[in-house]
Amino acid sequence: MMRLVLPASLLLLSACGIDPACDTQVLQVAREIGSDRYAATEVRSCGAATGFATIVRVGRASEPQSDAVEVFVADSDHGKATAGMDGSIFMNVVWTAAGKLAIVYDARGRVFKRVAEAKGAAIQFRGSGAAPPE
Repeated sequence: MMRLVLPASLLLLSACGIDPACDTQVLQVAREIGSDRYAATEVRSCGAATGFATIVRVGRASEPQSDAVEVFVADSDHGKATAGMDGSIFMNVVWTAAGKLAIVYDARGRVFKRVAEAKGAAIQFRGSGAAPPE
């Protein structure tokens, strides 16, 4: 009889994508005036080895929260961006006009995802602070 043995590192990697293993805290919800769209700013921690991620999700109040789209994901880049007590980096998320969302973030952080459109809204991004030249 042959047994399948998986390396422990493979098992750990497969567990990283499981949401119940992560702790997510909603920091702010910006609601668009005259629409059911919202932008939720969250901080997520999936354990000591992964640190914290700051996330912005855009959704509609008329849809399940699970349908909200991740439009921005960043971390402090090993402390280069100042993290708050909750582990999040500086963020300012504002609806500037109908269908227009502005996300300002600490440019010293490490950005993993930026999506320019979600749920019918156009999204603009701007890094602030002492950012390295791109």
